[in-house]
Amino acid sequence: MGGSLYLLMIILAIFISVAAMIARANRAEDTYDDLETDEWDCPDCGFHVQAGDTCIYCGAKKPQ
Repeated sequence: MGGSLYLLMIILAIFISVAAMIARANRAEDTYDDLETDEWDCPDCGFHVQAGDTCIYCGAKKPQ
């Protein structure tokens, strides 16, 4: 009985390891690809915006 329990635990560990490797392989390389990475200073309030095209303080749009 003890030997079969060890075998079951080893098979379960291998299954979980394979599932984790498959999940990691299917994950996108960069999660933040859709964000604009260029930073800009808001012309209205002077806040340094690090992501996006709208100032979070005054709502001004990024100048083109």
